[in-house]
Amino acid sequence: MTRAATYARVSTQDQAGEDRTSLSEQAADMERYCSEKGYEIVARYQDIGSGATKNRPDFQRMLSDAAAGIFDVVICWKSDRLSRGIYPAAALSEVVEAYDLRIESVNDTIDMNTFHMYALVGKIELDNLRVRTSMGKRGAAKQGRIPRTSACYGYFVNEDHKLEIHLEEGPVVQRMFDEYVNQGHGSRVIANGLTADGIPTRGSSKYGGWSTSVVNRILGREEYTGKGWYGRRRTKTTERGRVVRITPRESWIPVEYPRLIDDATWNQAQSLKVERLAKSHRNTKVFYLLQGLMICQECGLGFACRANHRNTKRVGDRTYRYEFDSPLRYYVCNGKLSHGMDCREHPYFKAEVLEGLVWGEVEQVLLRPELITQGISAVADDSRSDETAKNELSAAERILRDVQSEEDRLIRLHVAGKITESQLDRQRKFITARLKQAEKNVAELASRRFAARDRAQIAGHISAWCEKVKGGLKALLPDERKEILSLLLDGVVIDRVGNVRLTLAIPTNDSMSIATQTSMC
Repeated sequence: MTRAATYARVSTQDQAGEDRTSLSEQAADMERYCSEKGYEIVARYQDIGSGATKNRPDFQRMLSDAAAGIFDVVICWKSDRLSRGIYPAAALSEVVEAYDLRIESVNDTIDMNTFHMYALVGKIELDNLRVRTSMGKRGAAKQGRIPRTSACYGYFVNEDHKLEIHLEEGPVVQRMFDEYVNQGHGSRVIANGLTADGIPTRGSSKYGGWSTSVVNRILGREEYTGKGWYGRRRTKTTERGRVVRITPRESWIPVEYPRLIDDATWNQAQSLKVERLAKSHRNTKVFYLLQGLMICQECGLGFACRANHRNTKRVGDRTYRYEFDSPLRYYVCNGKLSHGMDCREHPYFKAEVLEGLVWGEVEQVLLRPELITQGISAVADDSRSDETAKNELSAAERILRDVQSEEDRLIRLHVAGKITESQLDRQRKFITARLKQAEKNVAELASRRFAARDRAQIAGHISAWCEKVKGGLKALLPDERKEILSLLLDGVVIDRVGNVRLTLAIPTNDSMSIATQTSMC
């Protein structure tokens, strides 16, 4: 008796129920077909997903079982249930030819000589349908209508396909941003608080409440400032399945969202996300005193933390591996290591040496605060100081504009077909790092210039703050030293030859700050 395998497929979960093309209807028709032919059904397969990809669980299992010789013929309800693209058709044809299998359909005739042609026609039909659907959605978006029935958390789509603030979810979004920006809560604390208060998530959650990933995703959505876009991503079916790509910005269609968050709160939240990510314990399993503070003077990028836990040595034909009792810690220039920039000869700096050097200098500042107050008084008497700060700020703003122009130029080159999408992505990663550093420099210089106008007022707070912390310097734990440095330092800048410059930001009782510099080699 001929051994048969049946294969059923629908594109979406909605089609899997009671319908003329449902999985149950397909299975019933194939059962009758096999009974009439006298075939014995030894395997049954079914998938819910696109027929244009071969990455379907039961489709792959069917190919594997075919290679193992479990059945002689594959029965489908209709040929397009097996394949609507060249990739699954090619995979199936390869197995059919290699193991002398047959393919039969209940509702149409399959000739393997023309199977590829039918698969290609099916793919063309599917692509045309996608193009028409995409054009219709883009047309609706240009007319101000949302071309979908769902919106991100905090909004809903009304009957006129316009966005409105969800009466229950909108305040929750505002609460998240308030706790994150104004109260200093992290995403985990926010998520636990929402769960404890019984605030429901949208849809089911495998965690039984709010998760940090959902909170982080909401905190990163620009739509809450009223700026939304349609067409930012394009989904393409390849041999490996669906691939999502970012489209050129020129093709994005603006969509109006009712504002939930003001621009200042949004910008501060994004800056905090970057800062907290850089200082997260998850990113460094080994302690680093200067984590997130190191900056390369030549390329403007930060330093990463690296640890070596073992050493490998080869003697003749044998390899010896040694585990260190404590890891060897380094700070590494991202510009040199990740982007191949010619900013220095050696990208690695021993952590113990740098940390000892920096903490020793900071300790001297805390023990002798009069040096800073004297320097402040001297600078306050210099009539050129404000002009100098103004010039530094103008130079930093010019660098920021140059980096932004470079990003725009790359996008234009990609749109014109001069560079590939992979080249664009690679260059934008580097430019994004430079852009963040340039924005940070502008913000710091603007704050420094503001503080410079009030040097005389600030000087009175310096001594009191230093007296408060210097009493227990010798007994400080590593985490406490790190917290002191995060308050005291704006950055640790290293030039090409290894000279180190500290930029100090002294906190005061009235939340103002003062920046000064000290150099050391």
